[in-house]
Amino acid sequence: MRLPENTIARFQTHMPDAFSLPDLWRVLRKLANRGGRKLMILAMTLFHCLNDPATPAWAKSVIVGALGYLIFPLDFIPDAILGAGFTDDWSVILGAVATVATHIKDEHKAKATAAADRFLGGGKNTDADPSSGRET
Repeated sequence: MRLPENTIARFQTHMPDAFSLPDLWRVLRKLANRGGRKLMILAMTLFHCLNDPATPAWAKSVIVGALGYLIFPLDFIPDAILGAGFTDDWSVILGAVATVATHIKDEHKAKATAAADRFLGGGKNTDADPSSGRET
């Protein structure tokens, strides 16, 4: 996925070493391998919200902080701890989603689900339906 050069650059000044697209993709692959499809979809939803020109700067800074925390390997609970490693990441991502919820559009959810389907090779019946916000 290609982004305009200035989309992320403005926000990297706040977290220059904690947020990068290659690191985001690396962590998302790791999540997918560990069965973190729902977390992946939420992270991708935030990513698509970040790239929406209609999203205000304060919301984008919250999103960059959450995605930066997700990809930073040395967080409160190390990601290498099986079963518990991503619980703190879940908390941060869910907090960011709750904080910027009014700026998350159905199109962001649909793009995130489509990206997860492409990335993982298809959907699963146990995941959230992006159009309704309910589990299927």
